[in-house]
Amino acid sequence: KAMRATKEDVVAALKDSKLELKDGGAALRRPGNAPLPALEAKPQHHQKKNTAHAHDGGAVVVFKNVPAEQSWMQVKDKLKDKLPEKVVPWHVSEVSDTAQCFVVCPPFEGDVKFLEGLELDLGGAKVKAEVCFGDVLQQTLKALPRHIRDKREKESRKRQKDRNRPIIVGNQKFVNVGALRGKVKEILNSRSDGEALKPEGTDFKLIRALLEYHPKGADKTQGTVGIKVNKSTQGDNRCFYMVRGDGAEEDVSVKKCIDAVEANPPYAKEELKVKAEPKPKAADAKGDAKAAGAVAKAEAKAEEKAEAKPETKAEAKAEVTPRGEASR
Repeated sequence: KAMRATKEDVVAALKDSKLELKDGGAALRRPGNAPLPALEAKPQHHQKKNTAHAHDGGAVVVFKNVPAEQSWMQVKDKLKDKLPEKVVPWHVSEVSDTAQCFVVCPPFEGDVKFLEGLELDLGGAKVKAEVCFGDVLQQTLKALPRHIRDKREKESRKRQKDRNRPIIVGNQKFVNVGALRGKVKEILNSRSDGEALKPEGTDFKLIRALLEYHPKGADKTQGTVGIKVNKSTQGDNRCFYMVRGDGAEEDVSVKKCIDAVEANPPYAKEELKVKAEPKPKAADAKGDAKAAGAVAKAEAKAEEKAEAKPETKAEAKAEVTPRGEASR
C-alpha cells in the first residue's frame, strides 16, 4: 500500500523470479517449497569509523605469545630500549594466562605506525606488537587503572583541540577537516548524474586539488582533464569520475583523499596580529577641551583682577586729598 502497487504490478515484477506463483498471483512459494535461509545477524562495521583517532590519547598495543619465563618487567625493559628518547610506557600489564601482555604508551609523533609490528626479543623469541582496535581496545581500556585512563583522555582532548585548526586545500580555507568533508558532500549532491564540473569554477579547482592527496598520488590523476559526477559502479552511491584526455573515465574515492588530509592536515599558517594603539575616546577629548577652557578663563580673570587694583587705590587717594585741604 505504501508503494501504491497493484496486484498486477507485483505479478509483473515476479515474472522472471524463481518464486512459484499460483492462482494468478494470489499465492507464491519458494521453488519446491524449499526452506527459508537461516537468519543471521548483520555484521556491524560502525567501529571502523573511529579507528583513525582511537589512539589519540596514547597507543594501546598487545604482545602475544610471550614466553612463559618472561614477565611484564622484561617486556617493559625491552620496550623502553626500542622507544624514542624520553618516551616511557605508562602502563604494562601482567602477562596473562594466554601469554599476552598489554602496554599503554604516551602519545608521540607517528606512535601508531612506529609500534605496529614492533619486535621485541624476549627469551630468545621474537614477539611482535599489535595495535588494539574494536572490542579488544575497549576491554583493555576498562581494565586500566583510573589514573592512566584519565591521563589518556586528557591527552586525547589535547590532540583533538590541536587538530581542530583551519586547513587550506588548493586555495580554499576551511575551519577544519569536517568543514571540508561537508563541502565535498555539497558539491556531490548539487550535481545531477553525468554532470561535469566547470573547469574555471571553484568546485572543480577544489576537487582537483583534493585528488592530489589520493594514496596513489600523481599516478592516479595523470592525464585528468575533467571531473564529473555520476553513479558509482559499486552500489547505488554517487561519486566523482576523472575524465582523461582520450575520453576515458575512472571513478575515484574522494574519501581516501580526505582521510589522507586528516592524517596529515595542511594547516593554514597563523597570522600574527599586531595590536593597534588605542584611539582617544570622544569623551576624553571633550574633557581635555573643557579643562583647557577652564584654565584660559581662570588666567583671564586673574589678569582683570590685577589691572583693577591700581586704579582703585588711585581713585581713593584723589578723594582723600580734597577733604584734607578743606579741614585746613
